Order: sequence, then C-alpha cells, then structure tokens
Amino acid sequence: MRLLDIARSFVKVGTIGFGGGLGMLALLRNEVVEKRRWLDDEHFCVGVALGQMLPGPFISNYSYYIGHELRGPKGMVVAAAALLFPSFVLMCLLSWLYFAYGSVPLVARLFAGVQPVVVGIMAWATWSIGRSNIRNWQGLAIGAVAAVALFLRFDVLLVVIGCGILGILLSGKGSRDRGIEGANQTKAEARSEKLEAGGGEEGKAEGRSQEPEVRGQGGGKLRMMALAPYLALVLVAAAAGPTTVQRAGELLSVFVKMGTVIFGGGFAAIPFIQHEVVDIRGWMTAKEFIDGVALGQLTPGPVAITATFVGYKVLGLPGALVATLGMFLPSGLMILGLIHVYRRVSSNVIVRGFLSGVMPAVTGMLLASTFFIGRSAITGPVQAVVAPLALVLLLRYRLDPIWLVLGGALVGLVT
Repeated sequence: MRLLDIARSFVKVGTIGFGGGLGMLALLRNEVVEKRRWLDDEHFCVGVALGQMLPGPFISNYSYYIGHELRGPKGMVVAAAALLFPSFVLMCLLSWLYFAYGSVPLVARLFAGVQPVVVGIMAWATWSIGRSNIRNWQGLAIGAVAAVALFLRFDVLLVVIGCGILGILLSGKGSRDRGIEGANQTKAEARSEKLEAGGGEEGKAEGRSQEPEVRGQGGGKLRMMALAPYLALVLVAAAAGPTTVQRAGELLSVFVKMGTVIFGGGFAAIPFIQHEVVDIRGWMTAKEFIDGVALGQLTPGPVAITATFVGYKVLGLPGALVATLGMFLPSGLMILGLIHVYRRVSSNVIVRGFLSGVMPAVTGMLLASTFFIGRSAITGPVQAVVAPLALVLLLRYRLDPIWLVLGGALVGLVT
C-alpha cells in the first residue's frame, strides 16, 4: 500500500466531504470499502466505534484508524493530513476574504447546490452498509434503536455504547455466529483479494503494521513527526518576536485543551471555543465567531475546521496552522494506545458481541443523519429533484460521488 495512494484517496474525500462527520463517513466508506477494497465493513465499523470513544472531531478519528490499518503510524499521519488539507486551505482562503471584504456569498450558493447531493449520497451509503451489517433480526432491531435514539437527539457516544451493550446481550440469541462468521469471512476474502491483486508488498505492509515492535517504533516516529510542525512554528514565531510567541502559545493551549477533553464531535466544541475566544480572551466578536462557524459548515470537512478561522484571525496563517493542529492532533495520539488495546482483546467474546451491536448501529445512525440533513437541505423543488436523482445515479450507475458533488455545485451557481 503506497502512502501516495492513501493521500490521493483522503484528499479526494476531504475535498468533496460536505455534510459534516456522518456525511464524510459515507464518502469515506465508498472510497476505502466499496471502491478501493482496502478494508472490509467490519474493520471500518471498528474504526467508527473507536473514533466515537475519543475526544475531538469524529471524522479525523476515523481517518487516523483507517490510515493506521493500512500503513501503520505513517499511514495514520498521511490519511488525517490529506483529509484535512483541502478544508484547511479553503478555510484559510475564506478567512482572508472574510476579514478583507466582510462576506463570502458565493460559498453559500455553492453549498446550497451540494447539500441535496449529500443527502442522496448518505441515503445510498445507508442502503449499502445496511446490506453488509444487518444480517438478522438482532441487527435490524439494533439499527432501529440507533436510528430512533438519534432522532430523539441522544448523544452519539451513548448510542454507540448502548448499541454495543445490546449486541452483547443479543449475541447469544439465534444467529449470532452467522453474522460474526460472515463478517470474518468477508475480512478474510478482502485480505486474500488484496494479496492477489497487489502482490507481496501490500501483504508485507499489512503484516508489518501488525507487529508490536514496529508499532512501538512507529509510535515514536509519529510523536517526532507530530512535534515537528510545532517546533517549526515556534522557531518562526521566535523570529517574529516575543508577543507572537506568547499568542501562539495561547492558541495552542486553547485548542489542545479542546481537542483533548471535548467529546461529542466538532459541534460539541463550538460553545467551549466561543467561551474561550470571545468571552474570555476577546480575540474576536460574537458576530465574527458565528460567521466562522457558518463558514465551517459551508466548507467541506469537519465543522471543527472553525479552529482554522479563529487561528487565522488571531495570528494569520501560522495561527491557523497552530489552532488546527491543536484541535485535531490530540485524539490521533490517543488512538495509538486505543488500537493497541483493541488488538489485544479483539478476539474476546464480549468484544465481539459489542462489535456485533456497533456494526448495525452505524446503519441506523446514517439513516437518522440522512433525515436531518435532508430536512434542512431540501428547501425547494430543485433540491427535491437533485437528492433522489443523486441516489438513483449512485444505485443504478455507480457514479463516483465527486461528479455528483461537482454537478450539485453547478446547480447551486445557476439557480
């Protein structure tokens, strides 16, 4: 598995990843499970479960896990950086336009056309992943529970944990073995296909990522790689003067704290960021912050990319980089330990039962999110046509979602 291939795929998802974390989840699954066949659905849902258990934005947590499964710590860094790069660059550009000219109406028009396409993509992902993960009445019941819980606005982490517990309780009923064995068979088939298609190198790469010694060495390299951007920024800031160093340190401490302790995804961090940057430090006005949150929702990628907007206002481009790293890096370091623990206990009966509940729960979560996004995205007859048309094109012709997103953006410009 080449790092360049990982980077290309994750840059693509990061570029067209409108619709928030679960919207990006649908695109990510299409890329790594359906199209590339790098992972099977069981591995993918493990990434979802682990990502929900960590603080910080969910979608970056998923990308850390997938990258680690593909190429160890190096793949982990490449996957997350590639996923965030498009939204980081676009948010920096929009921040410059906003603070220079006051508004960016073109982005709102583009997004109005893309949103209904995202609804179609999510509906397609719900159908596709449901066929893989819901194999019996237990899975159907758990998926329904997850959907209803999200409709009732339960916290996503609680939904994942609750459905995992349901999976443990129901795993002894009826056809538990068939569902789990089917997932294991899918995993074995996927690995066999990768070895046949990619030759020995890909298999060797996967084997290397399983070795504890390499994982430990890779973890040390990852920590060094993670510190390198901070050290470079400190040197640049030091050359600029002590005031800049102090401000960069404040930015870093604020967003590392957010990325370390805030559970519930990017939206959960918004009120805490507002309290820090508006109420306590006065780095921006309440209106500027609200506009920054809006830009975070209008751009691809996680809404937590609002951190880039704040950092840009405080310290320009270096500040944008510091704030972004602070927001997204802590959970990446945490997931190294969590992956290590999971691999030690993954064969445990209770763990297997937990995962048998999480896998159908992902389908229910996607179904509920499709409804919520559709309710806000479909605001007129044009959107009401675009969303089902996107779904039909995906189901019938298997079009790459990037063409649908581009087509939706064009519709938004001309309507």
